[in-house]
Amino acid sequence: MDAEFQLLRAFDFANATPHLWIFKNSRSQEKFRTFYVQTETDLNRQFKTFVNTEIERITEHSPYSYIAQTNENSCLTLDSTTTNFSNLKVLVDRLEPEHRINDSNDLKGANGYVVKYIANGVTVYAVKRSTSTWKTSYPNKYINMVFTNGELSGVVDNSFSIEKNFDFYVINNVAFIANKRGFESSMKYREAYSQAFTQLQQNPSFSNLFSDLQPIIEYVGTNSMQLRRMGVIEVKEVYTSPNFITKLMAVNTARGWGLNFDLANNTIVPCADTTSTILQVLLDHRLMSEITANIYDVPDAVQV
Repeated sequence: MDAEFQLLRAFDFANATPHLWIFKNSRSQEKFRTFYVQTETDLNRQFKTFVNTEIERITEHSPYSYIAQTNENSCLTLDSTTTNFSNLKVLVDRLEPEHRINDSNDLKGANGYVVKYIANGVTVYAVKRSTSTWKTSYPNKYINMVFTNGELSGVVDNSFSIEKNFDFYVINNVAFIANKRGFESSMKYREAYSQAFTQLQQNPSFSNLFSDLQPIIEYVGTNSMQLRRMGVIEVKEVYTSPNFITKLMAVNTARGWGLNFDLANNTIVPCADTTSTILQVLLDHRLMSEITANIYDVPDAVQV
């Protein structure tokens, strides 16, 4: 994905043509409803200015995983065709004039928006979920006021605010995720890791590792981070490597990890005291430094 990252970094936003689409969630097969919003010249200029600043800030990328995180200069990469963005892309690639809104009421209740930047035959899709700033005034709760000429006056305010950043960008079907939480929320990507543990429990290759799954189930519970970890375990499938249990037994003895085994059935015996270690092993996050020989539990790892 390096080629697409360099293409994104080199994209000519300053001379691109931006098109603003809003989207609302839908229970239909399309998953979204979208509306094109005509924007005037000054707003287009601002769209191009702040996206340039944001892209310049992002200087590195790493693969997306359920537990991977970003820093102020990084993003996560993912094949966008594996997400709901595929459905959204079809809708915002339609002809703009045919789907233009004419009433500000159509803007209300938007779950997010997409700015399509088009330059030299290349399109970058910049996506942002709606936040509390995406709103019209609240006439039923508040009086909108402006202070001029020494006094306050009530005004009708139907303005909207747009944050000067995006959650993720897509170019050539590669998503570059700057705000993981925003991406997962707008694309409903949280549902995937929430389902992962249920799928694992039904997978004999996983369930047959243990004498009893119940301590694992109780440890994970409904905790969001633990469910994310189970999603990573499902993806990595470390437990399917040849002679996994035999190797784990040997390392456990050598390192004194305190794991218990049913030798007759060649299975792991989990308990409340060992479940955390078991998950670190299955995540492949219990690592040893070749320099110091120290053992570390790490929150995430990228293979080099």
